[in-house]
Parts: sequence; structure tokens; C-alpha cells
Amino acid sequence: MKKQNTILIFLFCTALFLVSFLLGYRIMSGKAKNDNLISHNGKEGDPLNLEILKEEERISPNVYIEKKIHYKACNHNITIINDLDENIINMTEKEYREYMKENFPNVRIVHFTTSRIILREEKDHLCTNHYIIGESDGKVAIYKIDEYGMEVLDKVFNDYPITLLKEIDQKKLKEGIRVDSLEELSDVLENFIS
Repeated sequence: MKKQNTILIFLFCTALFLVSFLLGYRIMSGKAKNDNLISHNGKEGDPLNLEILKEEERISPNVYIEKKIHYKACNHNITIINDLDENIINMTEKEYREYMKENFPNVRIVHFTTSRIILREEKDHLCTNHYIIGESDGKVAIYKIDEYGMEVLDKVFNDYPITLLKEIDQKKLKEGIRVDSLEELSDVLENFIS
């Protein structure tokens, strides 16, 4: 009798499980069809008809801006880290490209992410690593090259007039002697002021 009760309880539980499973399946199947009909609105392809919005990434205040400058006159490449321009914070890539085109037309954007920007520019003059040994008011002088390629008077050797030099050296100084480093500057100056 105990064995018979156990079998009856097992069969009853199994039947109850199957009935509840089938009933739940039918109810959920019908609900899914109704939801699909309500949200479909006659459009094919997107059954839920939801528009996905993508927020554009914007330049952060911590952006790293690297500018690579190629100087054609001396064929040097110099990389500088630019200070952050407050105007570009929160710009999208499209807005930044328009801003650069409008304000810096000779600068190209090589790489753009919201955290790192790499720019490239070409200049037709010498870089700031060069010096010109020349003359100023008849004296031997040193000129530095500024960021615009202009010669800026740095030092005049008042005790060394160029009239004491050979004519060929005077001509070289009047034309200007370009040197590419401080070491070279010292070596060439030694010839004129020793």
C-alpha cells in the first residue's frame, strides 16, 4: 500500500508538472505574439521599432596633443607637446576638424581620439635648433632662429670687429654662416674671435 501511494503521488506530480508546463508555454507564446503585433506598426526588419542613439565622443580636458613639425629648410623633425586649448574641450571630432581647418589651415590631423590627438605641420624655414654667425654693426654676432624662421640677434662680440678679418671671412659673415648645434657654434666662433 505504501508503495502504491508513492507511485500515485509520483504520477500525480508528473501530470501536474506537464499540465503547468504546457499551460505556461501557451500563455507566454500568445503574449509574445500580441506584443509583436502591437510594436510592429507595419514596419519590416525592426520588430520593436526602437531607434538606437549613439552619443558622440567628445574631447576631454585631459587630452594629450602631440604636434610633429617638419622643417623643410633643414629637414629636421621636431615633436612638441601642445598646451590644451580651452576652446576644444567637449568638441566632437567633426567640430574639432572644422575648428582646425578654420584656425590652423596648414596643420593636418594625423590621429584623433578623445584622449590623444596627433597633428602634423610643415614649415619652409629653419628650426629653432640652428644659429647664424654673422655681423651686426660691423662686429661678429650670433643670431638665433625663432619659431617663425626669423633671425633674432642673440649676442654681439664688441671686441671683435669684422674689419680685422680676412676679406673672404668678412664676406662669409655678411652672408651668415649657419650652424646646427651649440658645439658647432663654438668651433666656428673660435675661428673668428680667437
